[in-house]
Amino acid sequence: MTDPNTPGQKPVILVVEDEPDERFLAATLLEETGFTVIEAETAERALAILNDRGDEVSVVFSDVRTPGPIGGFELARIIGVTWPRVRVLLTSGDAGDQPSDLRVSATFIPKPWRADDILAWVEQAAGRPAGGTGPSVIGPGGKIISRSMET
Repeated sequence: MTDPNTPGQKPVILVVEDEPDERFLAATLLEETGFTVIEAETAERALAILNDRGDEVSVVFSDVRTPGPIGGFELARIIGVTWPRVRVLLTSGDAGDQPSDLRVSATFIPKPWRADDILAWVEQAAGRPAGGTGPSVIGPGGKIISRSMET
């Protein structure tokens, strides 16, 4: 099994986004900052990747709305149960997707997100041991605006 926090090894980030332009933007941003990025268009594809390479992945950055029967909230729940050390960042531009929908240990950031907010969160998550701080919501300026202590 590979330790994703081994010194000198680039953390692996799984980006799950069905919109090619948004997926490309997120992947490019993360790769240029020194992360290894794996891309998936659907939650089902992300789960297949995690089944094969879950021991390598540090963070999953996923849209809430993904095509197919599994959405981002359900993906985060599955990851929390199956790969509890993998951190999850969910994002959505749909006003109907509320942070109160988080019932798992994940972080929510609304679209349009700022590159600095994503990078700061991913860098912290990729280097932080899973600690069950509970769901949180990142607002403008990268500030955590709410945090639930549920796990």
